[in-house]
Amino acid sequence: IIWHKRTAMSFEAFSCLGSARNELIVELFQKASSFLSTLGSFLIVSDIARKVLHGKATDPYQRIMVSLSIYDIMLSLILFLGSWLTPKETGWLWAVGNTASCSAQGFFFIFGAVGELLCQMAISFNILMLIVFGWNQNQFAKKMERPMHIIIFTLALSIAITPLSTQTYNPWCGSCFYTVMYEKCSSGKDEEELCAVRGNETVEFVMFIVYRVLLFSALIFCTIA
Repeated sequence: IIWHKRTAMSFEAFSCLGSARNELIVELFQKASSFLSTLGSFLIVSDIARKVLHGKATDPYQRIMVSLSIYDIMLSLILFLGSWLTPKETGWLWAVGNTASCSAQGFFFIFGAVGELLCQMAISFNILMLIVFGWNQNQFAKKMERPMHIIIFTLALSIAITPLSTQTYNPWCGSCFYTVMYEKCSSGKDEEELCAVRGNETVEFVMFIVYRVLLFSALIFCTIA
């Protein structure tokens, strides 16, 4: 993991991908894959919803899958909208958004991504308790399920709302992410010196660490479980 170097915010078209062709390819692949992901998650939610409407029982595994799918729909829709939510001043392909839509994109991206990671861990935990420790789904539902969903929602919301409250969701390579916006400092200072004009550097660094710790923790836990 390499912490990115502080640079001035570049709003030149295609600045991070090299060319208009590369940017178009990235946008098209991102929209296609996120559409399919949204569709798949919607089908999972609708399938289990039909069971509930018809009075059929559901177990914790299915309900965790519903939660995971809802977080995935949130994340995938944000990826599908892509640069449409990015401020038009950036000059990126199809960028027609503003500061508010940029902040919303960053918030729902992190909220959905963290929620989905934690739900993946919850599924592995559910299987672990059933197979290794001999629990049944009724035991898991009574002792673990409700606190688990509350913890997942609270953690995902807390992590996502922190950059939002400090204006640290800003444009980055065609989308909006937790990053500080820099510009060259006003006259009287070193020409090479950059000043933060939007966002919090400490929040950006903490988010960088927290997100990667969660990512690798989920990978290791799910593999071991």
